[in-house]
Amino acid sequence: MTRKARSQVLFDGCFAHILSRSFEQRFVFRDPQDFEYFESILLQYKKDRGFFVHHYCLMNTHFHLLVSFPNLKQFSKALQQLKWQYTTYYNKTHKRQGPLWRERFKSLVIENEQYLHACGLYIEDNPVKAGLVRKPEDWLYSSSAYYILGRKNALIDSYDQENLPEGINLQDDSLFTKGIVIGSPLFKLQVSEGAFHAVSVP
Repeated sequence: MTRKARSQVLFDGCFAHILSRSFEQRFVFRDPQDFEYFESILLQYKKDRGFFVHHYCLMNTHFHLLVSFPNLKQFSKALQQLKWQYTTYYNKTHKRQGPLWRERFKSLVIENEQYLHACGLYIEDNPVKAGLVRKPEDWLYSSSAYYILGRKNALIDSYDQENLPEGINLQDDSLFTKGIVIGSPLFKLQVSEGAFHAVSVP
């Protein structure tokens, strides 16, 4: 599939996997205070800008968000401001200068709740694959404990979790982080042919 710009893929009301990585895989979340501060400002922007967080995982060098939003332009602006605010905090706290993030953010449109659920399980397994914890729900800075243990988390907007798509491999990074679409072959074709109304993003 020919690669398209974010503004040609995401659209108002869609589900999306948002991924942002640090420069040179440097730690951008070092201490519990860092993780907790990012969560706190994410919650504030979520409330103020009216988007929804269904799954998330904060790692030392990057973060994942699975979101939906009524207004793509508002969400895009909110994420830019959130990352700027966190960078300001981080540089002041850790006595450094300069940008933290390698790119504005990577985004993949998600077909439906089935693929949202699958991608959520994939991102929540990141700390296990990195050897940080034994089970996804043991990682403090993700949505896993909300779904598995019923732990309260004001960041999470729950949804009806559908059965996983048949034959999906949760260990296949390329399914969830490569390209621009997470979904069935038909959905990928529809996106590539512009079947969905996208709006421009600044």
